[in-house]
Amino acid sequence: MSGRTLAHYEILEKLGEGGMGVVYKARDTHLDRFVAIKVLPPEKVADPDRKRRFVQEAKAASALNHPNIITIHDIAADAGADFIVMELVAGRALDAVIGRHGLKLAETLKYAVQIADALATAHEAGIIHRDLKPGNVMVTEKGQVKVLDFGLAKLTEVADPAAEATQTLRPEPAPLTEQGAVLGTVSYMSPEQTEGKKVDPRSDIFSFGSLLYEMVTGHRAFAGDSKMSTITAILRDDPKPVSQVGEPVPRELEKIINRCLRKDPDRRLQHMDDVKNLLEELKEESDSGKLLAGAPPAAAARRRFPAIAAALLATAAVAAGAAWWWSRRTPPPPREPELTRLTSDSGLTTDPALSPDGKLLAYASDRAGQGNLDIWVRHVSGGEPVRLTTDPADDHNPTFSPDGSQIAFRSERNPPGVYVLSSLGGGDPRLLVNDGRDPRYSPDGKWIACWVGELTGKSVVHLAPAAGGASRVMEPRPPVYVARFPRWSPDGRSLLFWAQPRNTGGGVDWQVAAVETGDTVKTGAVDLFRQHGLQQFGVGEWWNDHILFSAGVGDSVALWKVSISPKTWQISQPPERLTFGTGREEQPSIAATGRLAFAGLNENIDIWSLSIDPNQARPRGELQRLTEDGAADLEPSISADGKQLVYRTNRGANWDMWLKDLETGRESPLTTDAAADTRPFLAASRVVYARAENQKTSIYLLDLSAGGRPTVPEKLCDQCGFLTDLSADGSMVLLYKVSTRAIVSVAVASRRTTILAQHPKYGLGNPRFSPDGRWIAFHTQPGPVTRQMFVAPVRSDGAPAPEADWIPITDGNGLDRLASWSPDGNVLYWISERDGWRCIAYRRLDPATKKPLGETSYVQHFHGARRSMMQLASTELCRLSIARDKIVFSLAERTGNIWMTELAK
Repeated sequence: MSGRTLAHYEILEKLGEGGMGVVYKARDTHLDRFVAIKVLPPEKVADPDRKRRFVQEAKAASALNHPNIITIHDIAADAGADFIVMELVAGRALDAVIGRHGLKLAETLKYAVQIADALATAHEAGIIHRDLKPGNVMVTEKGQVKVLDFGLAKLTEVADPAAEATQTLRPEPAPLTEQGAVLGTVSYMSPEQTEGKKVDPRSDIFSFGSLLYEMVTGHRAFAGDSKMSTITAILRDDPKPVSQVGEPVPRELEKIINRCLRKDPDRRLQHMDDVKNLLEELKEESDSGKLLAGAPPAAAARRRFPAIAAALLATAAVAAGAAWWWSRRTPPPPREPELTRLTSDSGLTTDPALSPDGKLLAYASDRAGQGNLDIWVRHVSGGEPVRLTTDPADDHNPTFSPDGSQIAFRSERNPPGVYVLSSLGGGDPRLLVNDGRDPRYSPDGKWIACWVGELTGKSVVHLAPAAGGASRVMEPRPPVYVARFPRWSPDGRSLLFWAQPRNTGGGVDWQVAAVETGDTVKTGAVDLFRQHGLQQFGVGEWWNDHILFSAGVGDSVALWKVSISPKTWQISQPPERLTFGTGREEQPSIAATGRLAFAGLNENIDIWSLSIDPNQARPRGELQRLTEDGAADLEPSISADGKQLVYRTNRGANWDMWLKDLETGRESPLTTDAAADTRPFLAASRVVYARAENQKTSIYLLDLSAGGRPTVPEKLCDQCGFLTDLSADGSMVLLYKVSTRAIVSVAVASRRTTILAQHPKYGLGNPRFSPDGRWIAFHTQPGPVTRQMFVAPVRSDGAPAPEADWIPITDGNGLDRLASWSPDGNVLYWISERDGWRCIAYRRLDPATKKPLGETSYVQHFHGARRSMMQLASTELCRLSIARDKIVFSLAERTGNIWMTELAK
């Protein structure tokens, strides 16, 4: 293999070999750096589905960006070889570092804390390693740990885990990963792994205990002459006490090892964070000299100190009795709930609602195949679902009345709002609250709470009589600017809701208001959740003295439970995680029995195109997907001829730029190092982009004129502004300076900077050059939730265009932003949120004066729940790019199904 080239990586030498591939040192010829390449065995990637699962997990792990998790630069295939490109770590594998007699205490704790921290971060993101062993841990010359091979166990496959169980084990000190449905390396497997059962993060904790045992003693915790004998030892035997195998260690450390190695997952330490914290405390005591090694072996201690031994035995008896008593009064730690899949649709099935008795399930789904969401209902116990609505608009967010006879839901039909219909079907739905969203029945069934207002602006909670009639606004005291997602307290006297006090943002919290008086209390939930690293706190359901909710953890969204005080409405206890998947688990609905349903969703953000004559604003066909993978593909920029596409993606370990040839379909990375690259723009075979490095943002330029191969990046400037465009001829870069509220251009050749427009009060957002470079389009922000589009001339004398010369394109009463020009410069396109969704609007311009002609129109609406721009984290990610025959942009597509579990009452 040495001397060969895979893609743009030149293989230099072999570094090592294991059960999951051969590792080589290589040179990245694009970026002139050394990397490590693991070439995967062909038989391991023969199954496309298994390969896809592995790639998804490896990408998820690499995206953690943790100092103790190795960085994956690329996952690719070339010349019939599948390979992973990783950072090259100068150091040794942990099995070579441990040696025959184990490590010194200080080294053990130093390495163990880093490994535990890496695993804790992975577990928080819903990622389980499955194959933790000394050979998968590297130690650098400076003592930094790097955990390798997240996701590789996904590639193992054998129908019968015991088929080779009697085969003699290899004599090497670092055993290879077993090739079986039992994932992992036998000597470090958890008992549940060896039996082929479902694993959770506690399986990694057992493997970590085996690893820690070996670090301390120099011997494996479980070893046998064959795989079967080793598996038997894991299932049946306890390893010899550390004090009998190696040098004395602190009793506290031996206790941690023993608690990690318990056979029953429920009796192990439950969270890797807890393991890390215990080890950190030991390390602090060790570093300070306060931590003592373990006592001599018990027999010698009794011979030397009989009185002390007797006292210790007495103390142990009391402790054992206390432990028994405590175990009788303290329930065991909660287990990860068993899940039941209730729907198996190929599209989007979401928004579950359980009837109060837990026997019926209502939900929204596009399973009818007509491209919209309808309301469906089915028995939880089984049977075919019944379709309750058939309107071509989306119907979603259903909720049952307390007696189960009625369902309220949100509909996007005309007029949009909250509708009510019989849960048995039949009859037309009845409009209850015009433009209402997210309805919930009161416990007595007399009222329906919902919210009305803008998705990105002011909103209020409405209370409507369930039988019909005018609704009234709940007015919190003190008042708030935004009130959404109302949830009834169990007694029906109070409402929990998401609140934003001011129109300038800030102070966001969950608040509880008395229904009759409006008197409001802040719960403190948001600050608490942020302290625990949670994001996107979606309000779920109020169940007894708990709030169920969804929240972002790393790259996933999980369900959580948190207690709320019935006296003070304060939320102060740490939240408890309920689900542990790697996708989006949200929208909980719970019955009085504790039966819980939720949506398990997957979200892909890809680049899409709309075939169009952009100079006439005339669509020519349906939407087409240009990229398709498990990563997020954002900020596309297409060449004027429509043949090349540049975008940023997190397919590797960081946000990199990729180039796609739209004629051949070939995709390749333009940047692959550890920096985060954003906002790429492509024009005239040049790519300009922003890079975050050394706590500042730099602007770089790549030349693609040499057959599409990038040159070495050229830095244009540091901290020079927010990159917004590259002129059509590639000669000028357009920037926005936040500090001075100025739009500036920078000449690529001379680096000369010119102010094109400026405002003393308003920010000027996302300016774009016209194709001829004589005009710029941008938006201002006259209010907190409004944007106004303008066009301004680029003056030949180099002076800024005065505000009097700005040409208004929109009236400033809505959210209109992110302009993009047609190729002839006579049509302006932008993203508009005037109808509550992010859609593509346009307006024709006079060819000479650029004054608007006619009214604003729409070239494409995105009102569906399955494909939408609303799911993108910010409007800035909805940027349009226009070629001669198409418009390209990012869309988020959601798919998913409904799952169920049971919670203890």
